[in-house]
Order: sequence, then C-alpha cells, then structure tokens
Amino acid sequence: MSEYEALARNVVRRSLRIRPKENVIVECWNHGIDVARAFVYEIRAAGARPLWLFEDEPTYWRSIETLPTTKLGQVSKSEWSALSAADAYIFIPGPADITRYKKNLPKSGAATAYNAEWYRRAEKAGLRGARVLLGYVTQERAASYGLDHAAWRSMILDAGSADFRAIARRGRRLQALLSKPADVEVTAPNGTRLTFALKGRRATLDDGIVDAEDLKAGDFMTNVPPGYVQVLPDEASADGTIVFDRPEPYLGTFLPGLRMEFRDGQASWSAASGEEVLRGMWDKAKGPKDRLGGILLGLNPSARLGFLQSDIVAGCFSLWIGSNAEEGGRNKTDFALSGHTGSATVRVGKRLVLDHGRLVL
Repeated sequence: MSEYEALARNVVRRSLRIRPKENVIVECWNHGIDVARAFVYEIRAAGARPLWLFEDEPTYWRSIETLPTTKLGQVSKSEWSALSAADAYIFIPGPADITRYKKNLPKSGAATAYNAEWYRRAEKAGLRGARVLLGYVTQERAASYGLDHAAWRSMILDAGSADFRAIARRGRRLQALLSKPADVEVTAPNGTRLTFALKGRRATLDDGIVDAEDLKAGDFMTNVPPGYVQVLPDEASADGTIVFDRPEPYLGTFLPGLRMEFRDGQASWSAASGEEVLRGMWDKAKGPKDRLGGILLGLNPSARLGFLQSDIVAGCFSLWIGSNAEEGGRNKTDFALSGHTGSATVRVGKRLVLDHGRLVL
C-alpha cells in the first residue's frame, strides 16, 4: 500500500470523479515518480486508462542553460493530440530546484511560454484537472526557504486527504456572500485597518472538486490540497493599512514584515527585509501595479500556517496587488505582490466572516 494512496484516491474518486474507460493524463517530474505511481494505480482501479508523461529535470536544466529561447517551450503535435482526447489531467508540478529556476528566470519563462495555449486547449476539450501541490514540496525548496521538509510534506498529505465535500459546503456559503456588492473591513491588532468594496463580481471557489458548474464557468483545474474562495474587488476602492503576519515566499526566499498602505486606491509597500528581491521588478513594471488585485479566504481545516500554502489555511486572509487581468479584472500589468495574515477580523457588509483568524461563516 502506497503512503500516497489516500491522496491519490481522493483526487481520482472525489476531485475528478474518474469513470471507467476515461482517458487520464498523469504528468510529473523526477521527484514526483512515486506519487505518480499511486495515481496511475488508482486510475486503473477505477477502470480508466492512464497515460504517464514525464519531464526529466537534468535534461530540462541542460536545455534551459544551453539552448536558445527559440528552441524552448515547444509542444509536440502528439502531446496536443493526447490533450484533446483526454477526459482528465493530473499534474505533479516541478522543477524541484527553485534556486536554479531563479538563476535562469528569463529562459525558464520561455520554457513555459505555451501555458496560455495549453489552458485554452484544455478548456476547449472539456478537461477536468488537478494540480497536486505535493509536487512543490521538495528537499531543494525546503532548504531554500529554511523549512522542515518532513513537516511540510506531512501537512500537505493531511490537507490533501481532507473531506473535500465539507470544504465545498462551507465554501459555497462564502462564495455566495463574496459575490454580492458590499463594503469590506479588515482589522487586526497589529495595526491593520483596511477597507475596500466588492462590485458583485462572481467569486470563485477552489474546493478540490471539479463539477459541471465549474466546467461551465471555465474553472476546470483545481488544486489539491484545496481550500479558498477568491474574489476581485473594485480595484480602486482600497483605503488604509494592512500588515501581514506571515512572511511572503518568493522564488526561494521570504519577504518578512510586509505591509501595504492604500491611499485613494493606490498602494505603496515595504518589508522588514528582502525588498531588493522585488523592488527592481516593481520599479520597471508598467500599468496598474499599485491597484488592489484580489483577495482570498482560506477554507482547509487540515492545512497549517508556516509553509508556502498559507492561502488554503482555514481562517487565513490573503490579498494581492497588481495583475488580475487573467482572472477577469482590470489590472493589466506584469507585476503582482501578495501577502497573508492568520489573525485578521473580516466583515463583509454587516456579516462577520473571520474573527481573529477563525472562520465563523
């Protein structure tokens, strides 16, 4: 019996509801081979037909570091054909080495230039997909961020084996509330007091289950473990201060002490240390980089703060500024910066949603 059996079974049976004779793609990197094995077995046990795609990390880095960008990011006709014929897709992400990714950032971007086309074709094919976040839990990433790899891995496995149906029930109530026009107030004892407005845009729910309603709305990919509701507020409505009590992870390092000040809808930001990682990108970015992008409220009771997946932790409030055009917003810019807090009190209209980091809805 694989240690990944509960996770794989949750995805196959609950997230994607794989049926007999369906065609399912499983994609992984070297560090995800054992996880992929568990998924291939569960797919076969469901009577479906797996196709296993493999990305070799040493070959990937050799390509990134020695080939021109014109030879990167190419997808074969056979892979596009497999995608068009697939019913479901399970992705165990990579690469494992985040520091090497950071060193080769421009060319790494070229290697994934096909992403927008992939999502377009996947949605057209009616694909049901799951992104397995365990793929981000690697020894290399843990070392870069200074995290306990075993504890991080244990948390992700626990959160990925949670009852997705319970997360969905609670999430739908929050989704309905955040989809209506309302004024929002966020406060915390650390000096946070921020207000902004919801415009009545549809909130999206990531509950780990891809159903017919999700497919109709174009939300065909879920994260596993899951657990958040996201909404795009009025981009120009924010006023006040938010101080984030969780260090923000970015390309192998943390940005501690992050705070944002909003005046007349425009944000400025600072951090206790590590600002140089992002300040150059901020200075070069064009467009509404300083406007409110979106907010997320976490739902997963089995997830824990202290790792890289704060946005799914039940009671965690997350906010980002900058780019949100891909999510349907007005901010067309190449910069985004997010932060997380586990101690916020949030009111939506007259309704209390979070009470000092406790989800009460």
